[in-house]
Amino acid sequence: MKNVTHLMLLCLIATVLMAGCLETEEAAPATVNQATLDKLGWTQSGEILTDSMTQDVAGVEIIINTAMVTYRDKNLMAEMIKQLDKMLGTYGSSADGSGAGQFTSQFITFRIALPGGISIPESMLSGIIDKQMQNMTQESNIQGFQEVSQEKVTLNSGSTVTAKSYEGFIETGGEGMVSVKVRSVLATWNGDGTTTILIGIIPADDLVMSLPTDMRSSGTLTIDIDEEQEYQNILTLMKNVK
Repeated sequence: MKNVTHLMLLCLIATVLMAGCLETEEAAPATVNQATLDKLGWTQSGEILTDSMTQDVAGVEIIINTAMVTYRDKNLMAEMIKQLDKMLGTYGSSADGSGAGQFTSQFITFRIALPGGISIPESMLSGIIDKQMQNMTQESNIQGFQEVSQEKVTLNSGSTVTAKSYEGFIETGGEGMVSVKVRSVLATWNGDGTTTILIGIIPADDLVMSLPTDMRSSGTLTIDIDEEQEYQNILTLMKNVK
């Protein structure tokens, strides 16, 4: 199947080459409007990342342009630090907030532009997403990752996409170990000569942290997470991507 989908894409590109339409438009970033971010308490993380990749097809070099934007739930991150400070205060310690960012919810948009405004075939797009999911689970050390549900989402543009949810869990070792169940929500579509991929990542359960051995008490600390609210935030962000 992988070879078939690659052949489909090559055939599409070959058609563009024969027509002489070699130009690749810039990949306009898929962004969320500021009003929605303010309402949800989210913020853009870092700069918009753009890239151009050159590929050789039938002896002709083509350009593939991409743009990626990352958003984070700043309200959740602040709440995590607040809860952690309150609990650690009992033991004469405090949270510096340096590790909270890795556990807050994230929303990533990725837009791809191919020569001549062609779109990635649906079957090949599924393969790309599966590969990205594998890479993400390996890089983040997510265990037991699998699809758990699907939901239809109507975008503000009026079109409908399928949001697929996957779940797994992460454990960070050593003292102060954190165990967290994670949920990833994905949606994709083709339009205006580009392909858009959206990925939401949220903590799917309360964060449970083992107390370091130098504390005056053993046991764990639990930071409350409203998974349903985080999930609804991701769906709202998806609906408002343009």
